[in-house]
Amino acid sequence: MQSSDFIRLQTSQPVRWQAVITSDKTTVTNQVLTETQWSGNLVSPTGDAITLTATQVSDPSKVFTLKIAVAPQRYNGVAYKVGEVATFAETQVRFNGTTTTENLAYTIASVSNGRPMITSADAITNAPDTSYVQDLDRNRLSRTYTNGNVCTYSPKRTLYELPLYIGKTWTGAWDYACQMGYTEKGAVVGKVETYESITTPAGTFNAMRLAFTITYSNSNDTQLPNGAAGNATYKETILGWWAPDLGRVVKWQSNYSYATGFANPTYMTTYTQTLTSLR
Repeated sequence: MQSSDFIRLQTSQPVRWQAVITSDKTTVTNQVLTETQWSGNLVSPTGDAITLTATQVSDPSKVFTLKIAVAPQRYNGVAYKVGEVATFAETQVRFNGTTTTENLAYTIASVSNGRPMITSADAITNAPDTSYVQDLDRNRLSRTYTNGNVCTYSPKRTLYELPLYIGKTWTGAWDYACQMGYTEKGAVVGKVETYESITTPAGTFNAMRLAFTITYSNSNDTQLPNGAAGNATYKETILGWWAPDLGRVVKWQSNYSYATGFANPTYMTTYTQTLTSLR
C-alpha cells in the first residue's frame, strides 16, 4: 500500500490487536482502535514492513496475522508564498585556500503563471544580488546578474523531479546560455538517498537527503582547459537536504572537480549553503 493510505480491519469477535512497526519514522494517524476495529492512515517517510496481529479474546489460540508493506511517502511541492524570505549563509572555498562567507536573503518577489521571480540581496547591507526565475518544482529557468546579464537554462535545470521519495532516481539535461556569451551544457543524475534529521541555524528539520552528480561540458570558459575551443568540462557532486514541510532545500554542499592539473587559485573547490532563517 502507499504511504498515507487508509486501512480498516474489522472483526466479528472481540480481539486484542498488536502492531509491530519496523521504522521509528512511521506513524498512524486518524486511528480508531477498539476490540473489533483497527483503522488509520499509515504514514511512512521511509517505507515500512508492518505486522498486525489480532488474537481472539475468547479463544487465544485463534490468531490472525496480516503483513503490510508500505511504500515510501511521496512528497510534492509546497506552494510559493509571495513575500517569503529565506536567508542562507553561503561559504566558498577556493584553490588558494581562501574562504569567504556571505549571507544572502532570497525573496519571492512575485509569481506569474506558476513561475516565481526570486530576488536575492545581501542580508546585512541589502545590496541587490542575482535574481532567478524557477518552475513549480523549484527548478531554475533563468538567472539575471546585477550587470544585467541574463542566462537561461533550456529547457530547465532539472535538479528536482517531483514527487520525491526514498530510492527515486532521475536524470536531466540542459543548455545554459548567457546574453554576454558564456555557454555550457549540464547533465545531472539525481537520487533520494534517505530521510533524516538535519539541523541548521533556522532549526531542525526532517529532510530527504538528495545526491546529485552534474557533469558540465562544452563550456567556453577560457580559463579552463579546452575552454577556448568551447570544449571544457568539469563536475559538481552535491548533497542537498530537502525539507518536505517547507518544500525547499535547507542545506546544500557542493564539491567541484576539474581536469587533471587544473588549479586556478580563484576557482571554487567547495560551496555550502545553510538556511539561517525563513520568514
